[in-house]
Amino acid sequence: MQNTWQTSEDLTNLIIHKKNLNKFLITNTYDINTDLCCFSHVPKTAGTSLESIVAKNFKASDVLHINAPDLNRLPELIDLKKNGPRFICGHHPIHGQLYRLIADKPLFHFTQLRNPLDRVISYFNYVKGKKDHPMHPHANNSLEKFLTANPSPELINGQSRRFSGYLHSGSASPETYFNEAKDVLSQCFSLVLTTCLFDEGLLLLKNRLGLKDIYYQRVNESTQFITKNELSDAVLNLILEHNRADIDLFDWAKAQCQNLIKQELSPKAIADFKSINLKWRALIDSPGD
Repeated sequence: MQNTWQTSEDLTNLIIHKKNLNKFLITNTYDINTDLCCFSHVPKTAGTSLESIVAKNFKASDVLHINAPDLNRLPELIDLKKNGPRFICGHHPIHGQLYRLIADKPLFHFTQLRNPLDRVISYFNYVKGKKDHPMHPHANNSLEKFLTANPSPELINGQSRRFSGYLHSGSASPETYFNEAKDVLSQCFSLVLTTCLFDEGLLLLKNRLGLKDIYYQRVNESTQFITKNELSDAVLNLILEHNRADIDLFDWAKAQCQNLIKQELSPKAIADFKSINLKWRALIDSPGD
């Protein structure tokens, strides 16, 4: 199966993975003892915080955090343990090898999207703050020069291309990116969350996965070298023009998420969680005796 994946075009792999995912996807019948949970982490969407929250509800030995490049080099890691992982998380496009390797068992599959403008700014701040990052030289100048250099496929409709099979090869119109990505998210994911509704999304996950502990502190936050309010009109328009498909995809996902929140969560439940989590953070941050 590995050779089949390696020798196939990304769009061919996409078609195969859509069929497999649709066959084994579950939404509201998840069993932590028998089913597989997989988080497709889109870079710079607060995914590190989200996966750490979910992961602490599993035994450490049942969690596999691995990104696509490492899995491509060492695909045998999926089967390293007799019973396999219960929770898999990492950066994996929908055409990636992960979806050819995971066991044919019931799967709860989720992801999280972010407002494209906020995500691009966060990506720049992240790269600029990491001197050992291979793209750091591009970010050592202005955001405009960073965008013009375009050192990463994540900067131009990166979210919709990730879910439409075009992240690493080929190209299509923004309409194609959006329509295919929306189709994939609708058919192949149990739940699609958004960063702007982070707490509400945690409560939705808790209900579906039976999570016991969802209290958290933010992790992997980047230094704010530039903020949205500091952008010139030219840079703002450049980001928006380059991410038309991602804007449409995010707006669609946010609306879907808001509908679920309205159906399943009361304003009181949301407010209570936010209040308790603030107290939990204060307790964790307080100095010891």
